[in-house]
Amino acid sequence: MFLHIVSFDIPYPANYGGVIVIFNQIKALQQQGVKVILHCFQYGDRKPQQELERFCHEVHYYKRSRSIYYQLSLLPFIMRTRENSNLLKRLRKDNHPILFEGMHTAAYVWHKKLRGRQKIVRMHNVEWQYYENLSRLTPPSEPLEKTYYFVESIKLQRIEPKVVLHTDEIITLSTNDANYYREIKANTHYIPAFHPNAAVESQTGRGEYVLFHGKLSVPDNDQAATWLIEEVFSKIDIPFIIAGMEPTGGLRDLVQRYEHIQLIENPDERRMNELISSAHINLLVSFQSAGIKLKLINALFRGRFCVVNKLMISGTGLAELCYVRNSAAAIRQTIEALINAPFERSRVEERRTLLETEFSNERNAKKLMEIIKFQDG
Repeated sequence: MFLHIVSFDIPYPANYGGVIVIFNQIKALQQQGVKVILHCFQYGDRKPQQELERFCHEVHYYKRSRSIYYQLSLLPFIMRTRENSNLLKRLRKDNHPILFEGMHTAAYVWHKKLRGRQKIVRMHNVEWQYYENLSRLTPPSEPLEKTYYFVESIKLQRIEPKVVLHTDEIITLSTNDANYYREIKANTHYIPAFHPNAAVESQTGRGEYVLFHGKLSVPDNDQAATWLIEEVFSKIDIPFIIAGMEPTGGLRDLVQRYEHIQLIENPDERRMNELISSAHINLLVSFQSAGIKLKLINALFRGRFCVVNKLMISGTGLAELCYVRNSAAAIRQTIEALINAPFERSRVEERRTLLETEFSNERNAKKLMEIIKFQDG
């Protein structure tokens, strides 16, 4: 059973949303006997990784050029910069099914040289909506970035029907996205995100602080952290930790004004897991419903209490395991009520009932394999 997977980035180290899904999916498929032929685009500071060869039959890398010239293309920049003739040549060497990860990698879905092949696209978001929200959340002080997100959203919305038409199956990571794509493609399937957790490991008892975590360079996370400091934690004297990759200078400056707020920059996977496990409350707020929300899954598998807003749990099916609060006042009141309450064994068992079935990597790998039409050989 061979499967091509085209990844928008090198999925190791698995240290942010999209690549966490891809890496843990590869591991889960390999455990079910699937031989993955992985194709990944290399850019930024990510390098080829020998670790991937443990779980893949083959691994191929392609340089991604992010020349400003590609901004002039009618194709979205995230797609145009991932067109590569060597990728197309390798995909044509056999007749195995192809899983394209995200709209980012889907520029060859309609290519005439791949006709007759099973082509599956996993939508990590409704991408045009995600970029529209990024434009909205980017401050006016960053006009080039704001304009880029807006233009990219328009291009993605324009190209989306062509991608949907030419793919055989669509897989989504949320029920909201599944409902959206089922309106235009009957062969749409919801399979929850693959993640690094095998079993619920939440500790009982009490922790000493509240944690917000995420990739802090993403506008939504930066805005959420800023809002939480200004509207919640500046008004209560409870230890608050913000942890994540690449915080902005503005967030650093804001944190320094408060003695009871700490910023932990670029923690590795082990340190982040320790922070999640040791926190008394994992506080997760988002200003858009798009996104994978893997941090919520990790917090529920590893942490104690979870306080979230409605947009954080939208389309996840996880609301019953969280305290859902939307206003700053309601979040403050809930934190003050929970901070001295022990996290009890009954809550751990409640999580196991849902998470170890619906969010089981093994179960979801088998669901994915039922969709894939494997070729002989």
